[in-house]
Amino acid sequence: MERPIVVTDPSERAPELIREAAEVAAAAGVPLRVLTIVSQQEFENDADVIGSIASVERTSYELERSEYAEQIAGTAVRDLMGDLDLETQTIGEGIDDEDERGSKILEVAEDEECDYIFLTGRRRSPTGKVIFGDTAQEVILNFDGFVVTAMN
Repeated sequence: MERPIVVTDPSERAPELIREAAEVAAAAGVPLRVLTIVSQQEFENDADVIGSIASVERTSYELERSEYAEQIAGTAVRDLMGDLDLETQTIGEGIDDEDERGSKILEVAEDEECDYIFLTGRRRSPTGKVIFGDTAQEVILNFDGFVVTAMN
C-alpha cells in the first residue's frame, strides 16, 4: 500500500471505515487521501441550511461545491483522525447526478495514482443493482487495485 484513498459519505458505517483506513495508512507509514463527493442536490439542500444560518448571523457564506466537499473531508480528518500521526490530503469533488459517483471516485483515484480505495456500500438485491446501479460494484469492477468496502 502506497497511495490509499478513503471516500467519505453520510452513512452510519463511514466513520468506522474512515478510522480503519487511517489506522491502516498510519501503520503502513503512507499518507491518506480523503475524498468527499457532493451532488448538486446535496449541495443545494445544504446551501439552503447554510443560507438560513448566514441570515441569522447577518453574514455571507459563499462556497463552491468542490470547496464545500473539501471542508467536509477536512472535518472528517479532524474528527476521526486527529489523534493519529498521519499525513492527509483532502479532496472535494462535485457531481451533477448520483449516477456519476462511481466514475468520479475512479477518476480521482486514477488522477491521484491510488492503489487502494476504501468506501462504503449498500446491500442490494441483484435486481436492485440492475435498476438503481451500485457505486461500490462499479468501483470494484473497474478499479485496477484493491478495494475495501464496509457494507451498510
